[in-house]
Amino acid sequence: MPVPPPRAASYDPGMKRISLLRHAEAADRSPAITDRERPLTKKGREDSRLMGGFIAKSRYLPDLALCSPSTRTRETLEEVCTRLEEAPETMFEAAIYEATEEDILEAVRALPDDFDHVLVVGHNPGFHALGVRLADPAASDARALERIANKFPKGALADYELEIGSWRETAFGCGRLVTFTRQKDLRQ
Repeated sequence: MPVPPPRAASYDPGMKRISLLRHAEAADRSPAITDRERPLTKKGREDSRLMGGFIAKSRYLPDLALCSPSTRTRETLEEVCTRLEEAPETMFEAAIYEATEEDILEAVRALPDDFDHVLVVGHNPGFHALGVRLADPAASDARALERIANKFPKGALADYELEIGSWRETAFGCGRLVTFTRQKDLRQ
């Protein structure tokens, strides 16, 4: 299991952080429920709690969660929060459901600046595209960038540092991809 660095006491005032968390494994599509209503599987719940434990030990904890309103994203966030000492404030944003990377970026740009670290919980294909496009290749962890470019699997977490003072300044290529953690990384 990867060992996160020690937790820092405070944030750099000229730095924002974004963590992208793709929802965990959900029930298969069925005529009985809409795509938006698909719940997590038992494995999805377990994986979300495992990721919550990883986040709880991380250097920075999110102070805001920006979450798609789908059942599977809400349940992913709920399970993650069972492992956190203090759950972040949560905003549900319809624009993140079935969103493009541009839609997600616009939702982040609209965030209040009094939050320093946002955990965005959403879906592919928008997350995969945003995960790649948000990163500045020259400043990012090359191995993490290669893995995220290959695939953004269910339950994976990408962490970025942004040297910006306001969320309005968030742009493609402005983030330093620090880590990309998949469920299989946590199970090793």
